[in-house]
Amino acid sequence: MFIILLTIFFLDVFTNNSISRTIHSVFSTAASPLFNAKIFLEDYFEKNITVQNIRIFANEKPDELLVLSEDLKGYYVRNVKKPGIILNEKGQLVGFVEKTGSVGYVLKWWESEFPVTLEATNVTVTGYYKGYRITIPDPNISLEKLQAKVYMSEYLPYGKLLKNYDMHLGYYENGILKINIPKVSKKVILLESYANDNGKRQQ
Repeated sequence: MFIILLTIFFLDVFTNNSISRTIHSVFSTAASPLFNAKIFLEDYFEKNITVQNIRIFANEKPDELLVLSEDLKGYYVRNVKKPGIILNEKGQLVGFVEKTGSVGYVLKWWESEFPVTLEATNVTVTGYYKGYRITIPDPNISLEKLQAKVYMSEYLPYGKLLKNYDMHLGYYENGILKINIPKVSKKVILLESYANDNGKRQQ
């Protein structure tokens, strides 16, 4: 093999690189369709954004609310008429309605405080989320060994529904919470609160 390669090298040198130019031409011609297909697919997916709309109740499409702007703590959203929770178009929790009105305000969940459910392979634990940390009051749970998905508490409005759809907030592993921050596009979805005064989300 070495002798063959060496022979091709010397022939290429003495023929003014005609062999290498021929090989280059052949490979360029063969690769051209693949390159064109790659460019086509890149352009297609850049220009054709697919929006996934969720259907949470029956076959009714939920109302979509326009996101106006964002600050460090939350989002300003048009026509938030009632309190509740806000989801993105994939059904992931975005935050909690803090102010209703023609221009409402939604507090990002990761900037909020609320009870959570941690589900591991063989145990389900209740905890409390605050400031990118989770506290677990159960002294029998070893936090360093716990590996679990984190959900909004099943006891909060829509908590069990989101958990059933596996809309988790992140992962808790070896005492560290790795949060899953949802992407928010132009529109979000409001799920109106059905809790009474005794069942409201804790602030």
